[in-house]
Amino acid sequence: MVEIRFLGHSSFEFSWGDRMVLVDPWLVERSREVHRLIPPAIRQEEVRRCDAILLSHEHFDHCDPYDVSLIASRTTCQVIGPEDALAKVNVNPRQKVHVSEGESFSVVGIDLTVTRAIHPQSTHPVGFILNAGGKFIYFAGDTYEFNDMRSFNADLAILPIGGTYTMDVLSAVTAVKLINPQFVIPMHYNTFPRIEADVKDFESRVNSLTRSKPVVLRPGEKFDL
Repeated sequence: MVEIRFLGHSSFEFSWGDRMVLVDPWLVERSREVHRLIPPAIRQEEVRRCDAILLSHEHFDHCDPYDVSLIASRTTCQVIGPEDALAKVNVNPRQKVHVSEGESFSVVGIDLTVTRAIHPQSTHPVGFILNAGGKFIYFAGDTYEFNDMRSFNADLAILPIGGTYTMDVLSAVTAVKLINPQFVIPMHYNTFPRIEADVKDFESRVNSLTRSKPVVLRPGEKFDL
């Protein structure tokens, strides 16, 4: 079983067995870049254990240098992501694992596949498929939908729905049809005005148009896969 905890925006915590992974941690309540409407579930100083941090790309709301650097220094975890994201993080170089689209590998006992992401505002955006104890979790990062998603093996897909440089509700439903996961969790919406979305509409469309089950989480809520 994998415990998925939504930390807010696009930040997640995955725990299974003796492993814990953070994805795109952005844990500041008051951001200098944007007025954050929904605060994170936790602050970075509350993270005391972590095996790996996955970074999908370099933008502030997915790779906060302060949060990532302090968490990685405190926990000595691996920081895994594209070169542009890793360049922002101030940790021991031995903790950094540079990735590119299409790679599959294992690090600290965690099996990962690095996927394509279509996000032109970033230099080298990626997504991840994580094998968490035999359960496959697809974390899309910031992306639009694309046909190759139909080849992804995922029990759970975590997809942006907020529009403005990512999928909106309608295109995220298209992505669900392509991937056909058992469950789907929406992310990257309503945290600031430019990405406001109707999550109830997404939930309704997934229920009526796909075979997947939507799981809508508020910051701090958990889901067991």
